Amino acid sequence: MTGPGLRVVLDADAIDATVERLAGELSGRFDDGVVLAAVLRGSVPFLADLSRAMTIHSLIDFLAITKYERGTGRVRLLKDLDIDITGRDVVVVEDIVDTGLTSAFLRGELTRRSPRSLTFCTFVDRVPARVVPVELDHVGVEIPDEFVIGYGLDYRGRYRNVKVLAAVDTDVLSSDPDAYVDELYLS
Repeated sequence: MTGPGLRVVLDADAIDATVERLAGELSGRFDDGVVLAAVLRGSVPFLADLSRAMTIHSLIDFLAITKYERGTGRVRLLKDLDIDITGRDVVVVEDIVDTGLTSAFLRGELTRRSPRSLTFCTFVDRVPARVVPVELDHVGVEIPDEFVIGYGLDYRGRYRNVKVLAAVDTDVLSSDPDAYVDELYLS
């Protein structure tokens, strides 16, 4: 599946295999279970598949933060965890890590709550976009500095439910946000 400015990075089978690998890593590491703390909204498809593929007990909770303010690197917590993570193994589940600002903020915020361990698991790691260094414990796939949509990742709220991860041309999307709908949904 390719079109003007569209390249499939991972198809549905590759996504499933990546999720299975990550679920196996986490299940093997945390035999007593974990709290999966997912960052809303993009992580939801990944979280759902990951939690079903894990072979250990997990509690699921959600965090929401503002997008970082360009030029300031500041983010704010919009929705906090409902679960007390003190003394628990916590896995922060993210859809994508690019600048690292969100992950760095969450590491500082959650570390203050004294979890037994704090682990970061991301489906996509866009290392070339990194602004601050962050330690990621479990990574699905590393990509170059390109814009990707699908499997939770969006463009203006679109394409989150596409079961592929696709690199796209942002110039095409900025002129027509629905430019890839037919190709990604109807094929």
